[in-house]
Amino acid sequence: MPTPTGISRRLEQCVQHLQARDYEGSLVNLFPAIDKTAKKRRPKHGVARRIKTFLEEEEALISVVATGNIITNMSVNGIKITDALYKFGRTPIAHEGELDPRLQFNASGSIEIGAERWNLPAGYIVGMCVAVVVATENTDEQVSDSLEITLGGQSFKVNELWGQKILVQGIFCNKFDDKNLFGGTGA
Repeated sequence: MPTPTGISRRLEQCVQHLQARDYEGSLVNLFPAIDKTAKKRRPKHGVARRIKTFLEEEEALISVVATGNIITNMSVNGIKITDALYKFGRTPIAHEGELDPRLQFNASGSIEIGAERWNLPAGYIVGMCVAVVVATENTDEQVSDSLEITLGGQSFKVNELWGQKILVQGIFCNKFDDKNLFGGTGA
């Protein structure tokens, strides 16, 4: 069994906070896992560029996990969802220890976006977790065997999904009967 790295440990702690609906606490743990994953993918990029690029590359997967729909490149007042996650989420958590009040998460699944408030479903946090888990850079990661997730109506042990991006994209391609859902990369 592989020895868990900071990615696995942060992800597991993120899930614990998420289950308690402590969204800020979940993100305090999730953003370092995103950064470490993004750094494996783009080791020469600075932190902002690599995290933003990771979120943009994984936006379709994150949104389909979060909402059941593909939502990409949506911009409100010149700010995209991926920008809001970085600007109002990662940056204030890293520098001030808390979320910017303009970014909120809810358990109802609703989306409210305006000039002063980005209220996203907590599923966006789950979607970012899934993006970290399925990243091919994280194939050797491992968490508690008890962690499970349902994707596209199918239940999986999280440990079955590490590095399995094509498999997970294929689940949603099949669900939507669209092999090009992720730009033709899904099975």
